[in-house]
Amino acid sequence: MKTSYLKTLIIAIITTTIYQAKAQDGYTYTLIDNGSYNYTIGAVPNASANNFATSVQSYGFTIILPDGITATITSSLGSAASATFFDGNAVGQSAIDGYLITETLGSPVSLAAPSSGITSTIVSIQINGAPTSGTMYVLENNSTLATTVTALKSFMQADMVDNGMAAFENVVDAMTSGVSGISSISFATLSVETVNELAEISIYPNPVKDIIHITHTNAQLIKAEIHNLNGQLVQSQENNLTTINVNRLPSGIYMLKLYSENATKTIKIMKQ
Repeated sequence: MKTSYLKTLIIAIITTTIYQAKAQDGYTYTLIDNGSYNYTIGAVPNASANNFATSVQSYGFTIILPDGITATITSSLGSAASATFFDGNAVGQSAIDGYLITETLGSPVSLAAPSSGITSTIVSIQINGAPTSGTMYVLENNSTLATTVTALKSFMQADMVDNGMAAFENVVDAMTSGVSGISSISFATLSVETVNELAEISIYPNPVKDIIHITHTNAQLIKAEIHNLNGQLVQSQENNLTTINVNRLPSGIYMLKLYSENATKTIKIMKQ
């Protein structure tokens, strides 16, 4: 009887451990260009069949900017993220500056279940000024800088296991890059002229059910693209660029990217 009971107990422990290991999926961070030097950092779930909504207790990541460029947080998951600035000279890299962005949530916030594949908005920031050189990027966990200064590594303390207990573990892999999709933006591809050329373009309505109307004055548009929050192209149009029919798109948030011969502009849209 004791041997039988012991075997049953061992099997139960192994089964529970395997279940939790499979259920404990992870996240990476990605960078979303909203246009006009405004960017969102999103949390991307790893491919998973896990239907349990993620509960986030705290998170953090590092944004690297060219030396002398600053940024301002405009929104965050819990509306209270803090950005700790550090001078690149302090970490032996005079060409950069950076921000360690962190937030501890007063009450855990739920994200969509990983099985949905939805990228969740974590923080939005506005780059101050209009830099035309250098690169902005999310620091990779396996980079030399993050390996040397481990406090700069990305993390997310979250509960992703449906076991009746609130156990918050780091679900961003500290040993790999911890980023996915678009993780850097080159300011060299932007210029004051480029931004101004498309500055007067606007769209309506937003949110939209069926037809997006595009209004513009000086710029001649040559193409419009719609991307989902994972950066995937879901719709493209090169003719009759005064309206775009989006009635076949599922409800959600998308990025509309407009092109002229010399410029691009990205506008966030909400499809109802």
